[in-house]
Amino acid sequence: MKKFLIGFAPVMMLGFSACQGSPESSNLPDSSLSDTVNPRLPSQSGAPKSGYSKAVLLFNGSGVSTSDWQTTETLIQSMGLSYDLVNTAQLNAMSLDEVASYGVMVVPGGSGGTIYKSLSEAARLKVRQAVRDYGMGYVGFCAGAWVAVGPESNTDQTASYGFAVASGDVLPSWFPSGNTSLTAAVVPVTFADGSQRQLVWWGGPSTPEWGQGVVARYSNGIPAISETRSGKGYVVISGPHPEAPQSWRGTAGTDSDGLDYDLAKSMIQAALTQTPLATF
Repeated sequence: MKKFLIGFAPVMMLGFSACQGSPESSNLPDSSLSDTVNPRLPSQSGAPKSGYSKAVLLFNGSGVSTSDWQTTETLIQSMGLSYDLVNTAQLNAMSLDEVASYGVMVVPGGSGGTIYKSLSEAARLKVRQAVRDYGMGYVGFCAGAWVAVGPESNTDQTASYGFAVASGDVLPSWFPSGNTSLTAAVVPVTFADGSQRQLVWWGGPSTPEWGQGVVARYSNGIPAISETRSGKGYVVISGPHPEAPQSWRGTAGTDSDGLDYDLAKSMIQAALTQTPLATF
């Protein structure tokens, strides 16, 4: 049986928390480095899921940071997308057809372990099937990224951790400059066009080295944002927080280039329309 760490203490007075819940072993080998099962989409736009009832299923259940889902909701509203807020009890009760009726599922940051443990096995499998078999997109920020990746993605087995909507080993922790005492920071990430941005990191993971699927890298070259096809669906995940509200910067540190909401929105749009972001 796997054990899960509470790696970082939540900052309750500010209404947000670290992306907790990484597996006990934080240095798992990344088998997705040579993964051929989840190839990236070709450079042209893919075939987005059609006929969805609403564009976005925004998960705000147990383990999700309140200020994070609220900020993400505001971003989705600003994009003019239809959406529903779905909590843990609602997701547990939904049928596969109901889950798969959305264009993209968005899982904000918080506690990955709590998100995983609060949902039924059936609900977690339905999310994977909705992505893989029905073409629903998936976007995960920090904890949402952590619960996205698992080796069971191509099966109907219950994931040992999270949803396993995309193939690979469960994500490892990443720390700025390898400093494991840090809980929050503003970190530089580099994109495929050579541009660099400062993003809020709050105890998040590194993302997989999917072939032609790394959107951004941390300063040490490790993937920070990755994207991949997963069956009929498309998955875009980020270790840091492009959706982080301004209030988080009071703890994380100085952000020289300000809010990154445009990046968060581009991730949601990419997964919804299956239009790849630029990658290395």
